[in-house]
Amino acid sequence: MGRHRERRRTETGVTNETCNEIERIVWTDGPDAAPQAHISECASCREEVRRAGDLTAALSGMRLRFATPPDGLEASLLAAANRTRIDRARDVVSHPRFWRGAAVGAAAAATAVAGIIVARRRLRPVAESQLVA
Repeated sequence: MGRHRERRRTETGVTNETCNEIERIVWTDGPDAAPQAHISECASCREEVRRAGDLTAALSGMRLRFATPPDGLEASLLAAANRTRIDRARDVVSHPRFWRGAAVGAAAAATAVAGIIVARRRLRPVAESQLVA
């Protein structure tokens, strides 16, 4: 597919436009859908049917190499995708890791605030009245 052919008549009188149509049929409907009368006369289309047949056979052979999904997988995936945002948020908030992370974050924020307060008190300028006495 994707080869550019010049527009001309073959020995059998078939134009390349016919070959392009046959090529489209072979790759969209399958190699068995190609008209046999044309395939028997045209070497280019015969080669295209062979390539499509080889690819179809290779792909169908790959299907046997993969594990079959467990029953109910599709239904559970669709159910998970259809859950509302509130349901997903509720699941996150109810998980123990969420609360551990929140506790660590709160402790870090409290430490930062305490550090700022202490630093401000130490850097506060001394009043003039304290210096004169």
